[in-house]
Amino acid sequence: MERETETVKEFLTDLVVPHHRCNVNIIPDHITMLHGPKIKKQHSRKRRTHKSSTLNRREYAELGLNTLPTRQMRYEQALPLHRLWRGYMREHLDLEEGDELPQVHEKRYEEFSRQLVKMDLHGAKLRVMQSKCSTLVGLNGICVMETKNVLKLLGEDHKVRTVPKSECVFGMHVGNMEFTIFGQHLNVRPAERSVKKIKGYVEPFM
Repeated sequence: MERETETVKEFLTDLVVPHHRCNVNIIPDHITMLHGPKIKKQHSRKRRTHKSSTLNRREYAELGLNTLPTRQMRYEQALPLHRLWRGYMREHLDLEEGDELPQVHEKRYEEFSRQLVKMDLHGAKLRVMQSKCSTLVGLNGICVMETKNVLKLLGEDHKVRTVPKSECVFGMHVGNMEFTIFGQHLNVRPAERSVKKIKGYVEPFM
């Protein structure tokens, strides 16, 4: 402490002009030394790993969330979903009652067809018009589940049937309008298809 006090006295004396330094009288009791807080050693903490609250695809499949009961669903239970889908479809395609579908030679046909392919099909009434597998032709029902490669249709006989997309051509009626959709244009997961940029179409296999 005394050494530190002497250092302070020397420092203050040096601040005074030389010919007045003899008159400097520094009282040690008036000097207060301020000591900063001791720096505590920082201990490295391991970063806590937070488990994601969402399920990955493997966990999703293990819980059976990507499957549907084949005989416990009733066709009448899917009708409210179909009514909701019809309203969604008209809003998505900007259609009014009595509108006619654009023809191939019209300018708005290309954009209309792209929006049609991007549309979510959960709740749509679909019919298999053509297929490489003859036993699938004529199957119809409300789409209750869609994956990347298949559609699951609930028929009026209350059975859920799995239909591959790429091998079929689907027909869809909404009011007085009839749509034809080639399944090979739908081979994308629904969530990805809605935001995917579609540059063009390949020729159908039929």
